[in-house]
Amino acid sequence: MDSEEESSVSYTINTEGIGSKQVKLKLVVAKNVADNIAIISTFSTKSDLAKASNKVISFDETLSITDYALEQNYPNPFNPSTVIKYQIPNDGLVSLKIYDITGQEVKTLINQEQSKGRYEINFDASNLSSGVYFYRLTSGSYTKSMKMMLVK
Repeated sequence: MDSEEESSVSYTINTEGIGSKQVKLKLVVAKNVADNIAIISTFSTKSDLAKASNKVISFDETLSITDYALEQNYPNPFNPSTVIKYQIPNDGLVSLKIYDITGQEVKTLINQEQSKGRYEINFDASNLSSGVYFYRLTSGSYTKSMKMMLVK
């Protein structure tokens, strides 16, 4: 007889500050072992959805930013403009630049001091030709590049 080990994690969500807003919570599982993971949805009108042995996730209008992030632009492919979103966990100099396929810089979108937070910027490429471009975010010791495609 095989024995299966069960473990569970539960959370309490402090809904203070949400008011009448709709909020989605996303559970990301890093590794799904043989499809043995079950998610049970629980809905309540109480201010807290409490369970034993819980971790508290608070919502305070800003949500804590603890990591750098550079998201995939959207739409992608695009014509002629696209939106690039990023976040920075510390105040500091931020650089967001666009490069062509040869690595030549074609546009500087941001090169200034910014406060900790989430940002989005619209990139208008109406003066560029169709092709693959890269955008690079640099802040502190963080650098990340992503690919995007302009199709006219």
